[in-house]
Amino acid sequence: LQTKEHGHFYFDYGTRVRFFGINIQGPQTFPTHSEAEQFAEWLSKMGFNLVRLHHMDARFSRPNIFDPEHEDTQHFSEESLDRLDYFIYQLKQRGIYIYLDMLVSRKYRAQDQVPAYKKFSGGVRKIVSQFNPRLIELQKKYAHDLWTHFNPYTKTLFIDEPAIDLTGIINESSRCKASVKKFLRLPEYYQ
Repeated sequence: LQTKEHGHFYFDYGTRVRFFGINIQGPQTFPTHSEAEQFAEWLSKMGFNLVRLHHMDARFSRPNIFDPEHEDTQHFSEESLDRLDYFIYQLKQRGIYIYLDMLVSRKYRAQDQVPAYKKFSGGVRKIVSQFNPRLIELQKKYAHDLWTHFNPYTKTLFIDEPAIDLTGIINESSRCKASVKKFLRLPEYYQ
């Protein structure tokens, strides 16, 4: 996928593509296998050709991408990954592309070794993730582990999966756009 001519998207072979997308977030990004088949079929019938997988990292999401048995956010749930893999496979079978969000709502845990992690609120962790070395390191590990994950249903690594065509590194965050109020809400350690 590439952009040219007034910012339009084109496949590598030159055909222009237009996306009609939908957000799927939280626990809906990890449907059971039978739910994934039904959901993907419904999305296809409704004419969607892009699905944004959003809030996979959210603590409020049950399930989410992280293994609840660990006191960190550095281990993926095998069950969640299997459900995600199968959902991506079902979407791909119907010609539906994936926008994969990375950092959205990740709430760090004790073993992540993030200073003042309990004091993060709202979008504060997104701001800090742009400049704090520990949070950048954790995000690099997360991205590496997710993008090098092998999907047994599509038989590809995420990084080589043509159905995953867009990604967001830090969702809706900008140091330039952030208000002074947000910076003042940063834990003292990060100010």
